[in-house]
Amino acid sequence: MTYLELVNGVLARLRETLAPTVMVNEDPVVNVVKSLVNDAKRHVEMAYSWNATREFWEIETVQGQPSYILDNTSGGCRISKVSIDGTHIHQWDLKTLMHGRQQEGHPYRYAFDGSDDEGNISLRLDPFPNKEYALQVLGHRVLPDLSQDHEPLSIPSQPVLYYALALAARERGEVGGQTAQELFGMAQQYISDAIALDANLSPTEHTWAVV
Repeated sequence: MTYLELVNGVLARLRETLAPTVMVNEDPVVNVVKSLVNDAKRHVEMAYSWNATREFWEIETVQGQPSYILDNTSGGCRISKVSIDGTHIHQWDLKTLMHGRQQEGHPYRYAFDGSDDEGNISLRLDPFPNKEYALQVLGHRVLPDLSQDHEPLSIPSQPVLYYALALAARERGEVGGQTAQELFGMAQQYISDAIALDANLSPTEHTWAVV
C-alpha cells in the first residue's frame, strides 16, 4: 500500500472524508492520521527484522584507515554479521579498541565509534587494515518516514493500518463500536501473522542448533 492508501484506509474506518493527497492538507484529522501512520510504521518496523529492511554493505578497506561509514543508517540499524573477506569477525567494546595498540594487520574485531554529520553509523576495525580487504556487513536498517502520496510501504501493510487505527481510536474512545483495546489486539495479531509469514522467507536464520 502507498502512504495515501494507508491514510485513507484509516480515515475510512474512522468514518471520515477521504483525503485526495497527503502533501498539503489543512484538515486536522488528516494531519493527525498522517502522523499516526508513520508512528505505526515505526512500531511495526521495530517489532521484527523484516526481510524488506535487510541491507548488505560491501566496502573496500583502505590501508591504515580504521573507520568506515555505513550508508543510509541515519535512522538506525541492526547489524547481524560483519565479515572480512568472508570470515566472520566479532564485536568488541570501543574502549578496548581505543586503548589497545594502534597497529596495522588483518582485522579480527570491530566496534561502532559514532556517526558522520548525517547520522550514518561508523564502524571501526581493529587492527587497522594493512591492505585492501572486502568488508561485508549484513543487517537491517530503519526506513525513513513516509511523506509522498504514492510512496510505497515496504513492510506488511495490514499491521501498520490497524495499529494506526488503534492509535486513532485511543484518542476517540472507540471506532465503529470497537474499543482501542480491541483494535490494539487485532493489530498485534496482524503483526504476529506477518512475522510468521516473513520468517518463512529465511527459515535458516530462525533455526537454533546445539554446536
